Amino acid sequence: MIKNIKTWVKRLPKPIKTFLRKAYDKYNSRVILDKNMVNNLRKYFDLTYEETICMLRVGTKLNNIFWNILNPKTEKEIKKFYEVNPFYSFSLAYWHMSRGQRRFRYEIIKTCKGNVLDYGGGIGDLCIALARRGFNVTYAEVYGKTFEFAKWLFKKRKYSNIKILDVGKNQEKIWENMYDTIICIDVIEHIPHPEIILGKMAKHLKNNGGLVITALNSTEVTENHPMHLKIDFDAEKLLNSYGLFKSTKHDWLWVKNPK
Repeated sequence: MIKNIKTWVKRLPKPIKTFLRKAYDKYNSRVILDKNMVNNLRKYFDLTYEETICMLRVGTKLNNIFWNILNPKTEKEIKKFYEVNPFYSFSLAYWHMSRGQRRFRYEIIKTCKGNVLDYGGGIGDLCIALARRGFNVTYAEVYGKTFEFAKWLFKKRKYSNIKILDVGKNQEKIWENMYDTIICIDVIEHIPHPEIILGKMAKHLKNNGGLVITALNSTEVTENHPMHLKIDFDAEKLLNSYGLFKSTKHDWLWVKNPK
């Protein structure tokens, strides 16, 4: 059915396709507030409900302004930005509440199997969804306010199947294990040396395991995303060299199938 719809859309005149794309993007960007997450943010940051909603709505803008003020250049400065940034949790939470992201994350959960590493797990909401379904999950993130918020959420939910690791201090511990699934959503474009991390992910993914990853072709910094770093190498070719090949089902899923 979906394949037939896609074929039909391809045959439409360009102006109509452009209109439908804009309408679809607008529909996907619509935010449906997650009351539990709103309440968690309110409690953790000691805000009123109205203040929390306001922070959610302006979080991304404040996050971008904060980046431009600090203007980090070195790896150490970038790490410091995430450590002290009070706005990133709100920016991520609001983004994850959009229709498109809700549907995307549901699809990701359906592809997961075995032991899961969420590299750059942000506010930890995806880890919680996976732990709820019985997966053993490793949450890895740069230490900072977002890391502490996720840690607080995990403790509150009392999940014993979530392992928490600080990327800065525990790189060796992260790569002590082999994983059936590695998730890296909206992360690789924030990392100063992504080729190193891609190599580690590939080497520590089990045969027939899945790598869920986005933004492999990030090429420019935009006003809305000043924190993004340019991927100046062929990331897809690099993954192929490690025996990972893009799934025919999803553009964001890579399967390890070394020859």
